[in-house]
Amino acid sequence: MYAREIGGRTLTLAVAGVLWYGNLILIDEETESLWSQLLGEAEQGRLKGKKLRPLPSVLTDWESWRKQHPDGTVLLHTRTSVEFHRQFYEKGERFVLGVVLDQTARAWSFEQLKESRIVNDAVGGTAVLVTFDPVSATARLFARQLADRTLTFQRTAGGMSDLETGSTWDPATGQVLAGPLAGQRLAILPGVVSYEHVWRRFYPRSEWASPP
Repeated sequence: MYAREIGGRTLTLAVAGVLWYGNLILIDEETESLWSQLLGEAEQGRLKGKKLRPLPSVLTDWESWRKQHPDGTVLLHTRTSVEFHRQFYEKGERFVLGVVLDQTARAWSFEQLKESRIVNDAVGGTAVLVTFDPVSATARLFARQLADRTLTFQRTAGGMSDLETGSTWDPATGQVLAGPLAGQRLAILPGVVSYEHVWRRFYPRSEWASPP
């Protein structure tokens, strides 16, 4: 997910109908520049070299999202006959959660996340937390820095807790449920779910949390 504003102009993007290294290419109506979906960067056209600003988002199933956001809305694509199910992402060896922070790319395989579910890590100079829900096959990425403190998380029967204060957290939202940090919430980072082989093609120097 990206913000569509570039240099004070709001772009209207559509699918260009071609692939690059197995990944979608987008085209903007305003300049007809071609954009890489995964990189968020214009590869050809008047805006070549420009980058869209990534926004935090999550790839999850409707049932899980509805529980967290009962008043949320959904966009229906009426021109497609393809139905996507959570089972599609259960083959963990095929998918990764990736991110680029501080000019550093790093990825975590779904196979690894299925086992650990809670991962304390760092990308460049940013301390991060990765959480994974095996039921919905949903991976999420948060910053572990809260004010001037870097927190360390562990998995618990009820979700997760931090070692520094013993507060309990919701791994799906990054929000404190109880404890000294009540009312606090971790910042969501713009991680992206990708096929493992596609991520390797676009980020050949990517760091890996563990070999996929």
